[in-house]
Amino acid sequence: MNRKIFLMGIVMMLGLSACSLPRLVKVDPTATPKPSQPTTAPTIQPESTFTVPTDTPQSGGLPIIPAELAGDVRVGQNLISETFDEEGLWSISDDPEFGAELRDGVYRMVLNTANWMLWSETKQVMTENVIMDLDVKLVSGSEENNQGMLCRYVDDENFYMLTVGNDAWVEILKVYQGELTSLFGEFLDSAIDPVENHLQGFCIGDRLILYVNGELAAEVQDSDLKIGDVGLTIGTYDEPQVTVDFDNFFVYEVEGDFSPSYTPGPALSETFSLDLDGEWTLSYSDDFNTPDQGNWTEFDGEDVLTQWQDGRFVFDVYAEGITAISTTNELSLNDVVVQAEVFRADDILANDMGLVCRYQDPDNYYSLSFGNDDYVAIYKTVDGDWESLFNEFVDIDLSADFHMLTISCIGTELSLYVDDQLIISVDDGDLSTGDVGLLAGTYGDVPIRIEFDNFVVYRLK
Repeated sequence: MNRKIFLMGIVMMLGLSACSLPRLVKVDPTATPKPSQPTTAPTIQPESTFTVPTDTPQSGGLPIIPAELAGDVRVGQNLISETFDEEGLWSISDDPEFGAELRDGVYRMVLNTANWMLWSETKQVMTENVIMDLDVKLVSGSEENNQGMLCRYVDDENFYMLTVGNDAWVEILKVYQGELTSLFGEFLDSAIDPVENHLQGFCIGDRLILYVNGELAAEVQDSDLKIGDVGLTIGTYDEPQVTVDFDNFFVYEVEGDFSPSYTPGPALSETFSLDLDGEWTLSYSDDFNTPDQGNWTEFDGEDVLTQWQDGRFVFDVYAEGITAISTTNELSLNDVVVQAEVFRADDILANDMGLVCRYQDPDNYYSLSFGNDDYVAIYKTVDGDWESLFNEFVDIDLSADFHMLTISCIGTELSLYVDDQLIISVDDGDLSTGDVGLLAGTYGDVPIRIEFDNFVVYRLK
């Protein structure tokens, strides 16, 4: 699956707003096609298995501040208490492509177009810091959807969205000056029910925090938008139909300490500084000038072809949603630095190119990669279970057709550098040793050609 966002034309009707929403997530790197959601919606919605936790606020009761925030924030004035029993704040429309209605004590929003989002704001709130409580229920359509809350809505080109999908996807999105960006996106299987969920959103200071069914699901820091309205939103992806009921929408002002709760990640200006000539030693190298040298994993199929060509190791990937990994099949190292030159030999920017470390087999490895569309990802697969450690668009131009790519896997710290500039570091200790190698992948646009040269590996002396 991949959810990639491009904000396109906005349509206004009766106070409802809709815009196109191509998918944003890049997930599940394997050497085989990435799994997709079912292509048809179930005729009968699965029964909910969710039991409301005892500490989850119910039907308009004061929201319970999670323990990790209890010392910082307090519930203030009630701004919105909406049980949707009578008309008032909310726009109504029966447009065949998207619409909304009050129905049996809920606010029902419907989308019948793929890759769109729909929202409705209250036009009653203009505040900086809020807590929002909301019950959501998938009535029909694909589990691969978006549903949730808006905060700091200024207009159709400036607001935040805190959302979940019934496929367990959690996302915090920002529309700022007409551009749509994902601030957070991950699967959270343990907390999300396939039908009914209770959401609690905090927009306080520069912190955007989402709880699902009493469990912390997402937290990001962003300061571009400081004040605005609140509202409700749904979205579709590849499946064109989704219907969601909203109920018990309660909004409160927040009082307290709104200072950041965590230290931001490494600054993008940090450069590669390891002394490779001192405490490190060259362990392996390949300039790919000799065809078939070494023991690299090769592909020769309809989806992926690898070959030595003009002094480079070349991946041609012809199918959508493929990630191919080629390892040396010669190394088993703990702490490593891996470098390679990487070239894009086509015009497609939505690609994936990277390096892997601690590769033990197809079910156990780390991958660190980026696309020429500025999308950066660090994944791990342990015992066959894939997990994203980082996957976001970054505010740095990676569109050039040539880059120097470096990864360091040292202790529990995994770092990705592009052109000697640190892009992201994460911490994970599940895998401690293994092989290294190359990665090339596709999303919606094919075919792609990715070429690697001057592959070198350093290990600690």
